[in-house]
Amino acid sequence: MKKIGFNILFVLLFFCFNCSDAEQVEALESEEDPVEISLTPPDGIPDPFNLFTVIDDDVPRSEFDEVSKWYQEEPGKQVFQLFTGDEFIGERKHARTEAGQGLKFKEGTTWHTLEATMHPSDKLDITYTIAQLFAGCCGPQLRVEVRTNGRIHVGSRSNENVRISTDEDWANGQRSFTIKIRTNGRDMEVYFNNELKFTGVSEESTMDNVDALYHFRWGVYSNEKMKKNLSNTVTNITRN
Repeated sequence: MKKIGFNILFVLLFFCFNCSDAEQVEALESEEDPVEISLTPPDGIPDPFNLFTVIDDDVPRSEFDEVSKWYQEEPGKQVFQLFTGDEFIGERKHARTEAGQGLKFKEGTTWHTLEATMHPSDKLDITYTIAQLFAGCCGPQLRVEVRTNGRIHVGSRSNENVRISTDEDWANGQRSFTIKIRTNGRDMEVYFNNELKFTGVSEESTMDNVDALYHFRWGVYSNEKMKKNLSNTVTNITRN
């Protein structure tokens, strides 16, 4: 009787083990399969923009299907993802899934804004970036960063690094917050949950580079190869 019971238990365990394998394979295949992304962005998504990903440094909307593993969208919502092992090897190694380009501007009297609600899924053991003001010639002028303790900071080449969030963990996967960046190419402002927390001057302006072309970027950017999965869900997006 004990032998029969053991045999039944063995068969059940074998069956469950195979089911688990099948589910894992199905999940992996689903993760790898491209998802069709419309050539026309849904309502509430800025247009135009390109994607910077771990497989290409500048992807137009006509090729978004090829990077749908890392980026998905629906009306009023963008999801930027990175997965364990992701790494882009260009001038230097990093991992990223970011929206950018599209709206470009020089230093002047007109103010431009990127505002969005962001929901990072986790922290990393290094600081990572969720939004930038970027100069095409010369790199980021400011970065909105998620620190290893979940605090939100602003880093800037020509200004000090400052914490803009409250002294709490904002990257525990349970919380969202609103980020707003305003700039005229020279002056920069960053708001956290509608409160002004940072002001500064772009590095290119301090060097009298009036030809610099600026644009906003947002999503997820890590300076190291990914050791865990990470996402940033972005809603209520305004860029002008």
